[in-house]
Amino acid sequence: MKKNKVTGIVLAGGFSSRFGSNKALVRIGSKKLIEHVLSRLEPLFDEIIIVTNDPLDYVDLEKTIVTDIIPHQGPLGGIYTGLFFSRHDYALVMACDMPFVNQEFVNYLVEKASGYDVVVPCFEDKFEPLHAVYSKRCLNHMKRLLEQNKRQVVKIFKRVKTLKVGEDIIRRFDPDMKCFFNINTITDWEKALEDYNLEKKNSEERPLHS
Repeated sequence: MKKNKVTGIVLAGGFSSRFGSNKALVRIGSKKLIEHVLSRLEPLFDEIIIVTNDPLDYVDLEKTIVTDIIPHQGPLGGIYTGLFFSRHDYALVMACDMPFVNQEFVNYLVEKASGYDVVVPCFEDKFEPLHAVYSKRCLNHMKRLLEQNKRQVVKIFKRVKTLKVGEDIIRRFDPDMKCFFNINTITDWEKALEDYNLEKKNSEERPLHS
């Protein structure tokens, strides 16, 4: 599979109050949650960056690790940091808690990025900003939002040229839209583990996929 000259950014925020620990490190099968995400992104991108405020938790992954330039600013601060350190003009941003990455859909988002500043899935009037492509042209807009203490990622979309990818297109690649399933609670983790075990039942253990 040919790698895109685009950076893959994985946001690993650390301790989750709803989960009760750092969910990126919870295991599904023999791998950590973040490892499942990385294993699906690595074939697609020639640069991978992990953004975290707990870098020691991820040194064993042998990836580029950066910490927030402006601390405690949530996902927008993480996206800003990842884009800042990216060596490419575009980056695919992915949350560390979305294990069912659909590679074909990710490639579609990247292919649509030319001429836009953001390519973001949108369905039922809801954006998926942590499963989207961003251009470095967003950096100045993001910095201004952060300086104004406006930390909602969706605020950037009206300030830059944004392509919304609707449900009909998403379902062409992922009929159940499983790629947006994220793990926020122990119940979510149990569901992901159940799905993983069903996949693994009659085959050797392998990375999660849609």
